[in-house]
Order: sequence, then structure tokens, then C-alpha cells
Amino acid sequence: MPHPQTSRRRDWWRGALALPALGAAACVASAEYWPDLPFLGPVARMSESAAPHLAVLTLVLCLLIAALGGRRFALCVALATAVGLGSGAIRHLQRAAPLHPGAEPVMQLLWYNMLHTNPLSPARLVEALAASPADVIVLTEATPLQGSRALLETRFPVVLGCGGRRCDIMILLRDPAIGAQLLRMPSTGTERLAALRLPLPDGEELHVAAVHMLKPWYYGLSASDQWMVTHQAATAPGPLVVVGDFNAAPWSKRLRKITTRCGLDAPRRPVATWPARLGGAGIPIDLPLTRGGAVLRSASAWGGAALGSNHRGLLLDIGYLPGNGSPPPEGCTVPAALRAPLNLPAAPPGP
Repeated sequence: MPHPQTSRRRDWWRGALALPALGAAACVASAEYWPDLPFLGPVARMSESAAPHLAVLTLVLCLLIAALGGRRFALCVALATAVGLGSGAIRHLQRAAPLHPGAEPVMQLLWYNMLHTNPLSPARLVEALAASPADVIVLTEATPLQGSRALLETRFPVVLGCGGRRCDIMILLRDPAIGAQLLRMPSTGTERLAALRLPLPDGEELHVAAVHMLKPWYYGLSASDQWMVTHQAATAPGPLVVVGDFNAAPWSKRLRKITTRCGLDAPRRPVATWPARLGGAGIPIDLPLTRGGAVLRSASAWGGAALGSNHRGLLLDIGYLPGNGSPPPEGCTVPAALRAPLNLPAAPPGP
């Protein structure tokens, strides 16, 4: 028979662990459905992307609670967590696509959030970018290279972006035939979206939209980012790739709205990109979305902490499956009442 003092300690620890276990389990099971209210909304938008990590934490807490004698409670919380994680995985797979290594190769694209305060020298960063096999390089938080245009132009035929005081997005092209346009986002008034077009052999055009979105809990600002992405998807009639830093995982409320509304597919097994120091154990908040015959042949991490950033980049081998094109779904539209306030641009010009 345990000593009374030992029993009290066990009871105390069970109670202390029960609250975080219940909170984490609730986030895993239902955060995607929480409304965007003060406090509740930001907690939900943060925790839904970290659902797998919260699930692991919850199961560890359940094991501790079970070891302290709370087996029934631990089992119930563990089951609720497993059900919530499983249902989230099912929702993700409904709008996810596998890799297509046999697809016709089109181009390699490097997406990289460099971090405004990257401590590495511009020369080292330029060398790393030049050594990559990418045909198109999209850099965001590109402040570290703001004063290195002359050096970049010795390595890349086309350098776009970072001409003003604010330097968020920069485009480096090895093929001048690729048309590119930088667009301002209404949320900040700065260039954080790039629209690219590449002619395909069968007469189609591959459209690429690269975007750096605000965090989804920046209410009052972030909604316009989502509508800008929707506009790009709505005006792309053929193969489309949307790549960017969404500040949200593919199973989040933000990504579910974008992919469902515009018929886009996320990678079935996304690459973890943040925080970079966690490597493959991080959260995939940088990712590509595809539609209309545009597919991923392969996707791998690039750069990261070794190159001074808190994000890992993405090296994407983009392929094309002729005859698999489809127009944007009817729901992929921006409400008429929002078009003028958002000052939506026309479809990007051809090359």
C-alpha cells in the first residue's frame, strides 16, 4: 500500500498534467474549426499547423498520467488525440497529390525565405544560389542581397525586385524567356507576390505564382493576401503552380480554403521547412500547390540554418502531364465587392 504522502504527490502530478494534456488534445482534434475571435483565433491558427507535434506531446503526457495511475483518463485523451490527428490527415489527403517522377520535366524552381537578418555575407549567399540547379529562384525576405544586384547580374541574366527601400521578394532567372512580374500586396503595400509564365512545347503556358503571406492571425490584413492568391489561381487557365511561405501547414484552415476553392493539390508528403534547426521534424509552412497538369517530379529541402535562415528552402522539380489541364473551379473567384478595394491586377503579361 503506497504511503499517503506518495499518493498525494501522484494525485497532484496527475492533476497538473491533465490540463495541458486536455488542452493539447482539444487543439489537435478541433482547432481548425475554432472561430477567428480574439485570443481564441490566434491560438487555433498557430496550433492547427503544429497538430502532429501537439499530438506527440499529448501522447507523452498521457503515458506519464497513466504511469501515475490515471489510466482511464489517459486512454480517453489519447484516443481523442488519435481520432483528431487521423481526421486531419484524411482531410489533408483529400487535397494532396503524390510525386510524379515520370512526368515531362519543365523546370527546377528554388523557393527560399532568406530571413531579413541573415548574418552571412552576400557573397557567400550568392555563391550558394549560383551553385543550385534551379532555373528560377524566388527569394523572400531578401534584404541580405539588397545591395548585391551587380554581383547577382554576373550570375543570372535576369534579376528582379528589391529596387526600393523595402526588400521582400527577389526573382533570379536563368532563362530570359520566362516572363515575370512583381505585384504589391494590399495588406502591406509592398511587393510580396511574383507571377511567372513559361511557354510549354504543346502551346500551353505554365503559370507560377510565388507569394509570401502574412501570418493568418493578423486579422484585418491577412484576408487580402488570401484573395490575391485566389485571384492568381482564378486567372490561370492552364497548368499552375502556387509556391510560397503560407505561414500555415497544408492541413490548416487557411490552406484548406485555398486548395478547396481553387482545385489545388498540396504535396502528399510535404517537406518540413520551419524552424530550420528542427530539420525534417519541423512544420511545412513553405510549400507548392499544383493544378491543371502541373505536377511535382521531386521536392527536397535546400539551405536553411547552414545558410543563415530560420527557414529551409524548397528545391522543386516541376513536371507537366499533357492532357491533364482543367479550368479553375467556379468557386475560385474573388467576390465583386472586394475587387476594387483590393486593386486586383490583371492577369500577368506574357513573356
